[in-house]
Amino acid sequence: MSDQLRVATNKINIFNAPQQGAVIASGFATIIQKVSEGIVRLVVDALTTFVQVHQALLNVVIGKHGILTMIPFFEPIRRALVSLEAVIDRLAFDLIALIPTQKSSATIQFQKLDVTLKDAEDTYSFPLASAESDAALTATTEKIVEGLKTVTDMSDQLRVATQKINIFNAPQQGAVIASGFATIIQKVSEGIVRVDRVTSGPLPDADAQVVVDALTTFVQVHQALLNVVIGKHGILTMIPFFEPIRVALVSLEGVIDRLAFDLIALIPTQKSSATIQFQKLDVTLKDAEDTYSFPLASKTDAQSESLRKEVIQDTKKSSKSYLEI
Repeated sequence: MSDQLRVATNKINIFNAPQQGAVIASGFATIIQKVSEGIVRLVVDALTTFVQVHQALLNVVIGKHGILTMIPFFEPIRRALVSLEAVIDRLAFDLIALIPTQKSSATIQFQKLDVTLKDAEDTYSFPLASAESDAALTATTEKIVEGLKTVTDMSDQLRVATQKINIFNAPQQGAVIASGFATIIQKVSEGIVRVDRVTSGPLPDADAQVVVDALTTFVQVHQALLNVVIGKHGILTMIPFFEPIRVALVSLEGVIDRLAFDLIALIPTQKSSATIQFQKLDVTLKDAEDTYSFPLASKTDAQSESLRKEVIQDTKKSSKSYLEI
């Protein structure tokens, strides 16, 4: 096609240019379309290969379950599988949006991978030697509420700890946020696994309302935590924990999205109320991610000045306390 366009373009002269000039633009448009289609097909081919190889990996991991339960790496493997599912779901969403003409083919590949990944998660949902019965793992209303309460308490404790971070103790206390979020992410992921194993069907409306109440409290407390983290952005950009916090926020979004999907499926009668809560949390989480998408050096002068005043204020307070002593 390129050579044909070259020949046609070479024939254009001063006499036929008005009639033949459009040849170049339309020719390039055709080439671009063909190249784009080829690239999209290459993407699907690469995705297919990735899925096949990754399925093979997961099947081997499943086969080694009996051996791996005997060593202390069982739990990290289980957590890794849960985290992998979250990022694969995100990849599917982003990639399919880029290749709409091959949406069907790409969706089939992700569905194949999801089946094998679910098998691996189910296999590693409990150790071989101490397997809990399916009844014990069933996500009852009490367990869901208890799980949400636990994460709510953890979020509030992290909020209090984060609130205490200032310009003087940031180097020592900065790791609190990243590690605190990591613990919350782990806890939410564990809850996702349990919710995923529900076999009893949707919860009754009365139970669904109880779950939504617990969810509402969690969202309010977690929003308060995120707002404090946003407020501490200026100080935290000065210490090496900025990037771990940013990564933690992105990971948190993945597990929250998964929790929303699984939890709402359990409480169809309260779907609207639960969706509103998750949407509220998503807005604050996006604000936190946007805030931590770049360090203070790239922020506006006004924000830099605000931080400078905060540092001066903290310094005056410390000096005053010292003089009083």
